[in-house]
Amino acid sequence: MAEDFSDKLSEGKLDLVPMIDCIMLLLLFFILTTKFTAEEKAIASLLPTDKGQAPTPQTKPVEPPKQINICIFPETMGKGFQPSEYQNKLQALKKDGPGGEILANALMRIGGDEPMMVVGAQMKVRGSLELQKLMDGVHTYIFQALAQRENASAATRKDQDPVVINCFSGLSWKFAIIAYDAVREYEAVKAGSKMASDPKMWGQAREIEFAPPRIRNYSAKELGEELYEIVNMQ
Repeated sequence: MAEDFSDKLSEGKLDLVPMIDCIMLLLLFFILTTKFTAEEKAIASLLPTDKGQAPTPQTKPVEPPKQINICIFPETMGKGFQPSEYQNKLQALKKDGPGGEILANALMRIGGDEPMMVVGAQMKVRGSLELQKLMDGVHTYIFQALAQRENASAATRKDQDPVVINCFSGLSWKFAIIAYDAVREYEAVKAGSKMASDPKMWGQAREIEFAPPRIRNYSAKELGEELYEIVNMQ
């Protein structure tokens, strides 16, 4: 006669057979449904095969693409400040602007070169002698800087390092356009008049682009952070 379950409980005995059955069913379920990833299957091939007798060859790190940065930012903004300090200097510059004009002048710098002053008042009158003088100065500055950065190993003008114009958003867009015109003029001289006049050959020219616009209103000190990035850019 089989023992009553209540009698086993009174004697302090437990029937472990159902629990063992459940464990076996769970184990069988996981064995049948488990799928190993590709990395786990290939773990043997990822292990070193030289058994420590010779060092494994090191791969050359991937270098970021080179580019020539033209940085345009307000005057009096030098290196060595934090974003909050640039924000304060910008507010003071706007407050003390001559004649109520905001950010009238700018500094233009290529890479780590010494910057040149670009006076905004000289751009007011189209065709004036002052504007021509300013254009000549910017062209001379950019021509010399780009000539020093010519890539001798480049087969075509398109293989030259791209030029990126980084202009502070608080400045007039005229500062960026002057820099762009100077770079285009330099490329026209280097590539020859044929490429400059033939639109079909423009695809072979050096890449010249403006830095993408920043996301506005994401920070209370966004202008200071933007100045920090542009002023300290190489």
